[in-house]
This record gives sequence, structure tokens and C-alpha cells, in this order.
Amino acid sequence: MTAATPSVSVVVPTRDQASRLSVTLRAFASQDVPRDDWEIVVVDDGSRDGTADVLAAAGDLPLRAVRTPPRGRAAARNHGVREASGELIVFCDGDRAPVPGYVRAHAEAHTGSAHRVVVGDVRELYVSDFDTRAESLAGLLTAPSGGLDRGARTPAFVKKVCGVYDSAGTTTSPVRWLSFLSGNVSLPRRLFARAGGFDEDFTEWGLEHLELGYRLVRLGAEYRHCRSARNHHFAHRRPVGFYEASLEASAQVFARKHPEFPEELLLDLTLRGMSLQEFERRAADERRAAWARS
Repeated sequence: MTAATPSVSVVVPTRDQASRLSVTLRAFASQDVPRDDWEIVVVDDGSRDGTADVLAAAGDLPLRAVRTPPRGRAAARNHGVREASGELIVFCDGDRAPVPGYVRAHAEAHTGSAHRVVVGDVRELYVSDFDTRAESLAGLLTAPSGGLDRGARTPAFVKKVCGVYDSAGTTTSPVRWLSFLSGNVSLPRRLFARAGGFDEDFTEWGLEHLELGYRLVRLGAEYRHCRSARNHHFAHRRPVGFYEASLEASAQVFARKHPEFPEELLLDLTLRGMSLQEFERRAADERRAAWARS
């Protein structure tokens, strides 16, 4: 990183995922950024497992760990930003292992702009019996032969929303905000503050990141996709009906704040396979109808 590159704070929210967090921190230990140029802020959002032990044994990382009552991902991320000292904020979830060079890639992708959102690349791994395989997975983090990339795939929703970017990673799409995936995204602290951060009315899983992404577009933020800022998500099982119930609750919150995106439209996109083109068309129809009623 050059002297012109901003100092970086990586904000990592976590709750009850101690073994995955352990692998994530091992991956951050392999970053090639000078220790004084970055930090990692882990926000333990009310964990009841061995997360505290994992953080205590994190080793030689520029780590700051804070614990909060369980208030949800939006509140946890906002708290992490308040605790952070960097000019550039990178969000990475606690169940995602960044590749070597991840922090540097995010930082360098902001060169020349103070109003840019950088969306990283995401791969997903399904690992059965993760707790007993965590150590072997950690050994793949810096493997020269592809490591965790073998067997990983790009999630379908990520592939869909990142389809708005061209080969150079640029876009002017009006629905580029749908790519604001907070498990791997960065932006200047000042831009985050200007947008007002994550809306803490979102307490259930999902959509709080897209809602912030939407507000950032309305502020005129430039969006960029950076393939080298990649992390690997360790997917995990959820109770039956978890995603449907969580997204339905979050869609109600989103639609209340932005009536141009009715609840059913958001659910069609996130749960029912609607294309971006159809989503954009129907959202435009909703806006015209709202104008006609006003």
C-alpha cells in the first residue's frame, strides 16, 4: 500500500459461529498489509458459544474485539464502525475467509475516488461437519494450488446482482445497489456516515445491506466490482423456513421506508427468482403509479 492509500478498518460482526470465526481470523493473519496500516474490529453480537475464547487466542493480529447485546447485524456493523479508526471501512462477515491480498485489494480499488463503493468477489463453500474440519480448512487458506477455490462456487444471487458490472468492474445501472452485499464490501467512512449507516430498524436477517446500498445510490455513489477482493463464505444450515420468514419481515421494513419497492416485489427478487431487468421495470412502474397518486 502506498502512502496515499487510506488506513483501513475491517469490521466483522459475528454471533455464535466460533469455529468459522477462528478460520476467518487465521485468513486475516495472512494479509500482506503492514500492521500499522489496518485493523480488524470484531463485534460479538451476544454470542453464547466459544467466540470469546477464539478472540482471546487470535494471536498477532491488529485486532480490537467488542461485545454487545444481541441486536442484529445492522446494529453490530454500526457499532463496529463507531469503534473503528480507519478512513476506509471494509465489511466482512465472521464466517468468511479472505484470500491473501484481500485488504490491499479493497484499499487500492478506492484509489482516485472518495465517493466509491467497492463490492468484492464472493465464493461459497458447503462444508459438512465444519467444527471437526476447521483445522484442515485453515491449512488451505494460503495453499498455492487454489486452496479454498477448489469446490467453491459463486452463489446464484451474487451472480445475478453482480451481473450489472462490465469486464472492468464498472457500472451505471440504476439497480447497482442490489450488489451492496455487506459480507464483502467497502466504502469511505465519510460516505458511510453521510448515508447514515445501516438502519437499525432491521433486526431480522436480510435486506438491511441492500437498503443502505439504495440510499448510497441516491447520494450518487459510484460502484465498482473488484474480483481480487475475494472471500470464501462457509455456508451453513438454517432452520426450515428461516430465510422466508426473515426476508418477509425485512421486506416489510424496507417497503415501509421506500414505498416504491413493495414487499412482494422484494420477495419476488430475493426468493422467487425474478430477474434484475424485471425488477427494474416493475420498480419503475411502481414509481410512476406513486407519482400519479400524488
